[in-house]
Amino acid sequence: MPNRMEKVASDVMGAVKTAKAKIEGLSGVFQHLTREHGEVTALLLRVKMTSDPRVRAELFPKIRAELLSHEKGELAVVYPVFRERIELMDFAQDHDREAGLLEAQIHVISALAYDDARWADRFAELVDLASKHTKEEENKYFPAAQHVLGPQVSAELLPLYEQAKARAAVTVS
Repeated sequence: MPNRMEKVASDVMGAVKTAKAKIEGLSGVFQHLTREHGEVTALLLRVKMTSDPRVRAELFPKIRAELLSHEKGELAVVYPVFRERIELMDFAQDHDREAGLLEAQIHVISALAYDDARWADRFAELVDLASKHTKEEENKYFPAAQHVLGPQVSAELLPLYEQAKARAAVTVS
């Protein structure tokens, strides 16, 4: 479990992302996903800044579980809806590719000891992939989907996503 400071930083980053999402007109599942991006970004940046294997050992399992369950929840609930709309279909295909890259990088890092000399570089690559991925979702995919699907569908997808993510969290921990 992250210590109190990491938890506070994660919550603050999530709140900032939520406020930004509201200003940009995102609601329901898209606002929620944006908040989750902020929370995990704070943890990613904290771990990227350290060379302490103990901090890595404390926070990476949380990051791993969060990223994998988040992506699996999106793949199970959100992006299938994108595939139903011609305007969003390309986003779903791009997302699948990016989610695969993220998962592969997580597995590479998971196979390394926290004090391995390669760990920091592999983790920095994960941070870069995650950053690129979340920026695309928040700046391109989610606004387009919010416009096409509307607030009602966005709201209806939220509990379905949360359930799918919770199921996935059990298998990735």
